Amino acid sequence: MPINDKTIDTIIRIGLLAAIAIWSIAIIAPFIGILLWAVIVAVSAYPVFRWISGKLGDRDVIAAILTVTIVLLLIVGPIGASLPGLADSVRTVATDLRDGTIAIPEASEAVREWPLIGERFYSLWREAHGGITEVLTRFQPQIKSAGLVVVDSVAGITLAVLQFILSVLIAGAILANHERVLALTNRLVDRIAPGSQERFMNLTGGTVRGVTTGVIGVAMVQAILAGIGFAVIGIPAAALWAMFCFLLAIVQISIVIIVIPISIYVFANYELLSFVLFVAWMIPVGALDNVLKPILMGRGVDAPMLVVFIGAIGGLISFGFLGLFFGAVVLVIANDLLVSWLEETESVELQQPKASQ
Repeated sequence: MPINDKTIDTIIRIGLLAAIAIWSIAIIAPFIGILLWAVIVAVSAYPVFRWISGKLGDRDVIAAILTVTIVLLLIVGPIGASLPGLADSVRTVATDLRDGTIAIPEASEAVREWPLIGERFYSLWREAHGGITEVLTRFQPQIKSAGLVVVDSVAGITLAVLQFILSVLIAGAILANHERVLALTNRLVDRIAPGSQERFMNLTGGTVRGVTTGVIGVAMVQAILAGIGFAVIGIPAAALWAMFCFLLAIVQISIVIIVIPISIYVFANYELLSFVLFVAWMIPVGALDNVLKPILMGRGVDAPMLVVFIGAIGGLISFGFLGLFFGAVVLVIANDLLVSWLEETESVELQQPKASQ
């Protein structure tokens, strides 16, 4: 087939458009994570923003500023407030480790009766009670590796907090211009799936808000309650352990991993009544996610809670923390498309005339 001028012009235009698209993606690639978090925050906070805007007479800019302030106080505030105490705890532990002044209580004979690890743990505990320096010397390579991991984690958390603050500020700009953003999004969805934009927007918004309250909200409540228990009983570095509880709850790992060793420490160093009260407080805190998460994750979403949960966990495993939200959104939309297709198929079959006998 001969190539005419029109075909050449079309190829050049397609090539230029492809080049512009590739360059644009490369330019915004460093900011994609921040922009996605801004969208998640804006969608999650939209009901609060609309309520505040209604109370202020539809003053969207002021409502957006107040909404951003509330989000920063609720999420970034506790993290920022815990950082000084967290730094002091880490500094104190490091100083005590360096000077060998950490007081290890005497090993309990009951530990020897533990299955599998009782005898070895009792021997290590007894050695640490005699002198922590020797034990630390023996495990120096492991401690050094763990220290590097902790330093990298703290640096990563600090950077993540700063990025999240920037995302919240961008979310405020999105909320202040929500009418134009919604109109643009509706047009885009309408081009992809004509006539389904309202349903897909409701599914997306409800899923993101459900995951936010069901995962992050529950994790924050668990961490705060666990931190209160640690602080009241007098656990050293209580803020540090509460932060670990929050991180574990976020990635869907039970905080029991932290609570059990601390409970053993309380049993060995405190009176029986204090131990019983501590355990009585921590048991419902540890089980809180099993009760609240199923209720909150499926709330306001026209999809089975199991679909939302599997999408969130699968997205977290496959794509990291952002996948927690977008995995749930993708699976909910896929479930809705599948159900709609099955219903349409059944409707067509029912409308077909029965074959003559």
